[in-house]
Amino acid sequence: MATLIVSDVHCDGPDSLTQQAFLGLLSAVQTDTLVLAGDIFHAFWAPNGTPFPAYQPVIEALRGRKLVVLPGNHDWGLPAHLLQRGFDPSAIVVTAAPNPARVGVRVDVPIEGLRASFTHGDEVDESWTYRGFHAILRSSGFGRLLDALGPVGAWNLLHRLAGPLGAGAPNPALVAAQRELAERWIAGGAQLVVTGHTHAPCCEKIGGGTWLNPGDWITHRTYGFVEEGRVELRTFTPVRG
Repeated sequence: MATLIVSDVHCDGPDSLTQQAFLGLLSAVQTDTLVLAGDIFHAFWAPNGTPFPAYQPVIEALRGRKLVVLPGNHDWGLPAHLLQRGFDPSAIVVTAAPNPARVGVRVDVPIEGLRASFTHGDEVDESWTYRGFHAILRSSGFGRLLDALGPVGAWNLLHRLAGPLGAGAPNPALVAAQRELAERWIAGGAQLVVTGHTHAPCCEKIGGGTWLNPGDWITHRTYGFVEEGRVELRTFTPVRG
């Protein structure tokens, strides 16, 4: 048994290199459980229940797998969509905040014999601009607006808000805050703490546990792999024929 953990892939359509690589990973690495720790898509919505056609190949590739799905700041609508649209509830742990506007969702799920705690990790950004902006984006009113705009309008608006894909440098203050969060959760009994969001891959022993950031797929193409209690950070390199 093994678990694959990814975050911050930022799939953005069939021509997107990140989406092509992620589909390659799903094909090449078969595991019992797949954890999607947020921002798998660069700008996700499902207007009137139908996901953007550009993302459909990824949605279909997720079917038939045991999933743990966390909302990211770019794809906060993904967990609810997967739960409501044909995915087997018995084979999926879909997580969403009780209040959709809430930033940061902690999920405690046993993984390969480990007490594991997951979050996308954006709750460490406590600035009022970030919190306020995302409270609006995750509101029911904004969801109704996206539905009314339809697939093309919603796609265009979300991409204007998300901005272009860019590597950038991880924010040191946010990375440090995530490490402090991991320390607290491990001190509280977690054996594995997973955070994404910062695009800063790491796999670090802290006390009696491990802090894992799976990294991103814009720059690093890294992912977490957990098997028989061992936690590894791996890099995906597609096999070229």
